Amino acid sequence: MYSEVIKTVNSVPTRILTWGNPLESDQGEVIVCISGNPGLPDFYIEFASELHKLTGLPMCVIGQAGHDCVTNQQACVLKNNKHLFSLQGQVEHKLNFINECIDNNCHIHLIGHSIGTWMIIEMLNRHSELINKILSINLLFPTIQRMALAPNGKYITNVLSRIHILLMFFINIIHILPEAVRSFFINLYINWNKLPPSYNSRIKKFLSPTSFEKMLFLSYDEMARVTDINRSGIDKIKHLTNVIYSDRDGWAPVSYMEDLKPFQPPLQMKLVSVDHAFVLKSSEQVASMTEGFIKSKKLKH
Repeated sequence: MYSEVIKTVNSVPTRILTWGNPLESDQGEVIVCISGNPGLPDFYIEFASELHKLTGLPMCVIGQAGHDCVTNQQACVLKNNKHLFSLQGQVEHKLNFINECIDNNCHIHLIGHSIGTWMIIEMLNRHSELINKILSINLLFPTIQRMALAPNGKYITNVLSRIHILLMFFINIIHILPEAVRSFFINLYINWNKLPPSYNSRIKKFLSPTSFEKMLFLSYDEMARVTDINRSGIDKIKHLTNVIYSDRDGWAPVSYMEDLKPFQPPLQMKLVSVDHAFVLKSSEQVASMTEGFIKSKKLKH
């Protein structure tokens, strides 16, 4: 069973999901999972629950700043706060979280999904002193290079960015529909994609105009800034890192694995047949693979 806590992280009210009190632990090992975009931690509940069960370690999931506003809506307004919700702002958000919310005596197993992987590499490259606290790093379906050239990146750049105003208008229309009507259409989507009924509330959060606007804002920033792979950053953490790619990923094509081969070994890589958004249908499978690497890097008692 998980708990939730709201912390002000880098000036943004942030909802964090926890298993086993990782924010209260003052020694030993904790797992910190950084979400992709959209940065709603709810989508990672099944993954984190399974991983916590397999490892027995305290664990938390942190999403992206402003994507899951639950208090003080004014603090989550994009206008005049773009520096908090940009790609750079999200890196500072995760750095602030680790420095302020995780006890300095704890050793950390880091997990990043999608753009969360890029944030981990950037954060540790700029703040190398943190590496001494890190036991393992799992980069799941990483978006760490040439995002705008990937199939999904081209769609963001060539289509969604050009109809941004229309898209936001459509999201606002959905938001003002009666609750019963919204739930009906969301349930149709859930049934069509064979997802659990619990996804209704998660999708409603995703379709919130204030959240959706910041998700798009971050996506556009990703397209502009995630270009060349950060070789210096990867070189610093290669001995701690396991990378999982998919053979059907529109964000990180298999060909992108070539950029990481010079770091093998000690960097480890695996190719699987799982959707990029693994949290929808493959949480247990990916949790099992992630647990295996964490186990190999745990402290020896």
